[in-house]
Amino acid sequence: MLVDKLAKMGHSRRNAVSASLIVIAAFAMYNWTVTPHAASLSSAKAYESIVDNLAKQRTLIATDVKLKHKKLEQLREQSEQLLSTLFTPDQAREFFSDLEIISVQTGCAVQSINLFPGEKANEQRRLGIRTRSAELSVVALYRDIAQLIRRLQDRDQKVWLDSMKLRAISATSDKVACSLTITICETTDKDTP
Repeated sequence: MLVDKLAKMGHSRRNAVSASLIVIAAFAMYNWTVTPHAASLSSAKAYESIVDNLAKQRTLIATDVKLKHKKLEQLREQSEQLLSTLFTPDQAREFFSDLEIISVQTGCAVQSINLFPGEKANEQRRLGIRTRSAELSVVALYRDIAQLIRRLQDRDQKVWLDSMKLRAISATSDKVACSLTITICETTDKDTP
């Protein structure tokens, strides 16, 4: 029936219908073959762009990690240096028990040693460090007191002199009374209250 209708058509009409069918077939072939490949190529380009961006981000992150690792190592070194200036609990007990011996060795007569209780602040417990203080009162010549101070501070651990009060004993004596407030920092076990 369709063939009959085509046979009855004129030559120019038949050519037009054939051309139309060829154009429709070409569009269909284009949509079935070329368009999926074009979409695939477009997706591949987008994928390539994403992969390039990810590679750049990876490089930036790797560089950032290296810098942070280097900074961490510096902080560890600083922490170790800081910890070397702190007393351990045993060293702190020994230091305070040796105050009288050190004073006598430097020519100072000990009048009194008052130990203050260690700081119990939450912040210091969390950091694992607490301060311990003592007040040392001695009578000696000024040069002996200076030697005592040098001896107290001549150690690897840090010793602070928070205050120093000097007063003359008498107008005729070369000796002076000295009251020193000594503070040290001690490492603590972070789990202990």
